Amino acid sequence: MARTLFTLVIFAVVAGLLVTVGLPRLRQVLELDQPAVMDPFVWRPQGAGESGPRPRLDGVPIPDVPEDAGPSRVLPAVDPGPGGPYAFEYETAGGTPVLHDPCRPLHYVVRTEGMPAAVLVEIRDAVERVQEASGLRLEEDGATKEGPTGDRAPVQPREYGDRWAPLLITWAGADEVPALEPDVAGLGGATMVTIDGTPRLVTGAVTLNEDVLGRWLHLPGGRDYVETVALHELGHALGLDHVDDATQIMYPEGSLDVRELGDGDREGLALAGRGTCHTDS
Repeated sequence: MARTLFTLVIFAVVAGLLVTVGLPRLRQVLELDQPAVMDPFVWRPQGAGESGPRPRLDGVPIPDVPEDAGPSRVLPAVDPGPGGPYAFEYETAGGTPVLHDPCRPLHYVVRTEGMPAAVLVEIRDAVERVQEASGLRLEEDGATKEGPTGDRAPVQPREYGDRWAPLLITWAGADEVPALEPDVAGLGGATMVTIDGTPRLVTGAVTLNEDVLGRWLHLPGGRDYVETVALHELGHALGLDHVDDATQIMYPEGSLDVRELGDGDREGLALAGRGTCHTDS
């Protein structure tokens, strides 16, 4: 799985935190001290699946076609708009982007351990924005205990059953993920597999740096910045790469001044949602 860093630009912030409200009460109102709560993911087999042998990936059978996959898109395709700079992480030899399947939901789980409730709110808001901009259905499955790893398996039968592992979103620090250096706000990437010669994206991972973003939560505009980082990393999970344009969310350095998707971001996400419908897995 490709993992892409999102570096942090430090700004001079005026730290005048709402004078009339006491800090403990303010932090409760903003959900800064409340833990994130989410129902746990529980795998419930939906069918017997195929009886015959299936191709294997790293020794594990490739999943059968899920029941929520269909012959047509789950959500309508999105107009890419006027266009702007965008790039894709994976492309075929002919230059065609490798994308997710728009004819099935892209499931995701969240490791809520140690995560403030405010962060979960911003993650869900970022997911909603990415779904709207891409036309890919992102479906929340619940909480998981799975942690971030650099070599995450795309199929985990014991954890998630006979399916592609869902997109994993975690809140972690440098003690668990050494790549989360002090100037790195997050990591994100998509997982590509090739079946019968056809590459496709099947899952991915997003890790938000608690060491950095935990401090930003308590600053003016901090929650918006957390959402922006989540939006950027979700872009990577959908296959987007960095661009050399500071007005786009997919620019590799964060800014409090860039909170909305740029024209390039929107075009890239709209195209990221125009993959092929697969009927073999």
